[in-house]
Amino acid sequence: MSAACPATRSATSWGATALADVLRPPEDLSPSEFAAKHRRLKQGTTFRPGLWSNEVFPYLVSVMDAVQEAIRTGKNLVLMKSGQGGGSEAMINALLWLKTHYPGPLLYLISKDELAKEFSRDRFEHANETCEPVAKKSLRGYGSGDSLHQRRYTDGKLTICGGRSILNLQSEPRRIVMIDEVDSLMDECPDGDPLLIAEIRVDAFPGETLIVAFAHPTTDTRGAGKLFYEKSDQRRGHVWCPLCKVERFWLSWDSHVKVEPHEGQTKAEAERDPTAYVYRTPCCGGELTDALRWSAVGRGCEQVSTLAPEVAARKRWIGVHFSQLNMSNKTLSFLAEKWIEGLDDPSARRVWVNKRGGDVYRTKTEGSTAEAWAELRQDYGRGEVPAWASFMTAGVDANKRHLHYALWAWGLRVGEHGRRWLHGALVDWAELARMPPSDTLDPADLAAALDDPLLLSTYARPDGSLLRPRAVYLDSGWQPRAVYEFCRALERAGRFVPVKGGNDDSRSSRPLCRWGKVPPYVVDGAKIDPKTPLGSLNVYAGKEQLFALVGASGRYVDERTGELVTSPRLWLPHDVDERFLKHASSEALVKQGKKSVWIAKGANHLSDCNVYAFTAAMNLSILTRGKTAMESKLEHQRKTSPQGRREAAQAAERSRRQGYKRAAGRRSGGRQGKTRRRY
Repeated sequence: MSAACPATRSATSWGATALADVLRPPEDLSPSEFAAKHRRLKQGTTFRPGLWSNEVFPYLVSVMDAVQEAIRTGKNLVLMKSGQGGGSEAMINALLWLKTHYPGPLLYLISKDELAKEFSRDRFEHANETCEPVAKKSLRGYGSGDSLHQRRYTDGKLTICGGRSILNLQSEPRRIVMIDEVDSLMDECPDGDPLLIAEIRVDAFPGETLIVAFAHPTTDTRGAGKLFYEKSDQRRGHVWCPLCKVERFWLSWDSHVKVEPHEGQTKAEAERDPTAYVYRTPCCGGELTDALRWSAVGRGCEQVSTLAPEVAARKRWIGVHFSQLNMSNKTLSFLAEKWIEGLDDPSARRVWVNKRGGDVYRTKTEGSTAEAWAELRQDYGRGEVPAWASFMTAGVDANKRHLHYALWAWGLRVGEHGRRWLHGALVDWAELARMPPSDTLDPADLAAALDDPLLLSTYARPDGSLLRPRAVYLDSGWQPRAVYEFCRALERAGRFVPVKGGNDDSRSSRPLCRWGKVPPYVVDGAKIDPKTPLGSLNVYAGKEQLFALVGASGRYVDERTGELVTSPRLWLPHDVDERFLKHASSEALVKQGKKSVWIAKGANHLSDCNVYAFTAAMNLSILTRGKTAMESKLEHQRKTSPQGRREAAQAAERSRRQGYKRAAGRRSGGRQGKTRRRY
């Protein structure tokens, strides 16, 4: 038998070599080591194209290696990440490592189908071609079934799809499921929670399986944040202190970054100065400069659980995290500038926490602390009204032993960028004892206590102009008929309104106030229809919005001097008593399962009055609330001037004539001058 020709021997040798490459066990490398050897970043997708460097992203080393720990220990992985930090690229590295070491079907799920196509074409295609261990297994061309959504390999396929293709999760078992931007994905999935479906799919696959979920977190009730805080061991990237070299800590903005005023600065002014922000280490209290912070991260940033060891061991998910404090291209002053932008804007603050802090946004509860309320004291006394106030509202609460009310003045002040912000100032408050205490309430009791301060009294601004309460909301949950009878009196109609609160929580989407009518009732055998509006309040939302104002401040135009001054959004008089502070700080936000609710830590009647007054202010005409005190005064002067009266008379005449024309048109059966066509 003749010897094989050289071409045949060459083809056989190549085939044997290719088969050996496929069957040869992969190198025993961790995901971070694998990325440093085989991963190349594409030009145009990163600031540093070329071979992946763990020295550039030192904080991602332990994040990637946690994937190896998760699949070998039978756990899953969740990553809370900030923006612009390479987190998505690190997960692509982990995906390539998993495809090399663990054969079987994989699923990469993104929020939208359009994003899945872009990801496959613009980012994964380059990684698939340049990562040698993966490229050897890849089956190219449409003949092998390879496409943008289906990547074929000798040991299993990789499916890349969006949230609208959620049924792909249910079609077959999956060994590994990676979910990108899991928070956004939940808004796109029409058929349920993708995490629950993913868990069912991987449970059906024999052997080692893994679910990896990562995202910029939103809140702790959904997505990555919920997984991290409820199911994971809550790891953070810890660094060794470069100053004392004794303890290690994780880089935290809320816990470690302090505002230290420069010489001659007030605390409020320092909060607006990015150079006044200093990072203080929790161990020795030394200043951690940008250079020291980056050096500490570069020497090692290990993901360590913040839970007790026995608690962390019971968790079925590994939770990892990084923020922009870990990055060498983000200085403290830059982050402080962005933080300052959110001091007056809750939406900007939320973006900072989610995108730069890489953490969940929680409603701040500083508004329910006595210290936060006490810091709102200003240089005015009880019964006085600030110059910027343009209207007043009040809230009233009654029980067996006391009557409570709180009277507030409100106005719009102009900020340094021309935007108007609602401000409030406490004018008067009271806790009136009912002697003797009674299980019933009479309208006469309310009249004797409330008519003088809320109906008959006026309050003067510094320029001598007078204000009186425009709206008074009374809680009608206890003794509603007495409240109805009190409010329906002719002299109080339109200004005194009964309201009731609902059992709302953080999941409620009800508006701040929903209007209805007081139902008819019977008194001494006679049926009475009071024809009075009844407000149903979302008390949870009211407290959330009011307490958000407690911690808010900014720079606003002073109405008397025209200069920019730093001021809080809510004011308290300098002589406010401890009883008011105690009541106002009696609320606490508590999580109950999947919802959050406000609970009272003590007597909270004046706190309820504050919420009623705030809701009344929000429900008044936007045309009134949209004007500053000076604009309202000038408008009133213009309307009462001779020219204003002439304009009003002309407008009334035009309205009268238009009404006459409409009536004539109705009498003629249609448009004026035409006869009605009969059919």
